[in-house]
Amino acid sequence: MRLTTRGAAVLSGAVVLLAVGVALNLPLLRALAGSALGAVALAFVPTAGRLRLGVTRAVHPDRVDTGQPAFAELVVRNRTHSRRAGFTAVDEVGSQARPVRVRSLPPGGSARYRYELPTTRRGRIPIGPLTVERTDLLGLVGRRRSAGGETHVWVHPRRHPVRLAEAGRARHHHEGAPPPHPMAGATDLRALRPYVPGDELRHLHWKATARTGQLMVREYVDPAQPWCVVVLDTRRDVLDADAFEAAVEIVASVLWAAADQDRPARLATTGGLVLDVRSGTTGLRAAADQLCLVGQDAGQDTGQDTAAALDLALVGACLGEGWFVHVGGPPGEAVAVQAARYAEAIAFDVSAAVDLSHTSEPAGSMLTIRERDAAQALRRWNPTVPR
Repeated sequence: MRLTTRGAAVLSGAVVLLAVGVALNLPLLRALAGSALGAVALAFVPTAGRLRLGVTRAVHPDRVDTGQPAFAELVVRNRTHSRRAGFTAVDEVGSQARPVRVRSLPPGGSARYRYELPTTRRGRIPIGPLTVERTDLLGLVGRRRSAGGETHVWVHPRRHPVRLAEAGRARHHHEGAPPPHPMAGATDLRALRPYVPGDELRHLHWKATARTGQLMVREYVDPAQPWCVVVLDTRRDVLDADAFEAAVEIVASVLWAAADQDRPARLATTGGLVLDVRSGTTGLRAAADQLCLVGQDAGQDTGQDTAAALDLALVGACLGEGWFVHVGGPPGEAVAVQAARYAEAIAFDVSAAVDLSHTSEPAGSMLTIRERDAAQALRRWNPTVPR
């Protein structure tokens, strides 16, 4: 509880009146001072009780692409046995404060309110709690109480059409040329992961299930399927904020294209994040959620640091197979060294330092596209991909 501006003024005036009344021996001033002090003291009583409101909140949908509409639905319920006067509450939406004017509620009554959420920027946006400012009738004392808890809306990066060729060196368990007739249905164990509805029961791994206490399944991958490895440069010295958002959109678009082809994919960042992206709804949601959270770090733009970052990002990646995609600033020597180890390689340079805008040029075996806009960059790449 705290004094409002009006309450602080009344209290200050009461003290002055009391001092003057005592000094000049004026009973009227002392009486006025006593009345003002009493009003301030009594103002704490109605704000001291519990906030008897029931607040529930739902977000529709809870995951949305950047720029697509999303709404929060708020239900406020009066849990008392008397009518509650209308009031204005504030719902926190990210860094914004959303006022909610709640109408008068009968005993046990409820009201439903709906408002649009900001989805112009990717990220995980917290919503709530609902803050209610309680004051006495004279507005002398105020108290803020929170209700309704907190939820989130996930704003995924935009995705643009991408053509990802079927090209790439196939992977086999031997050196030299691949056999003319690979074994039909051959698969490799890729990882163990928690069971999700829709997984085949024959892939359950009982030892891991007993050890972890939850159902675990084997995840297999076609050994002849080329990988798509995407590296995102997250160094703040390389990309400004707008360029970084364009880079994230390119990464999301390429990963979705790989998942549509059921191609194993890996996302790596120069900040040390390594994420294998599974196809299907669950895998794509996990990748999109991770892209909501990825941010820039304070790495320096030096050749030595670039090489170290790429080596760290690609630890355990399937080198020499499929596509290598680098998204960030101008590709240096360290990127070219990594790219040479893959069947196909491309670099997207979205940095602000590029003077040759809207250009594409080969750099050894790697095609480099310089373009600030993500959609335009991918439109320039698509015609170069073999059908």
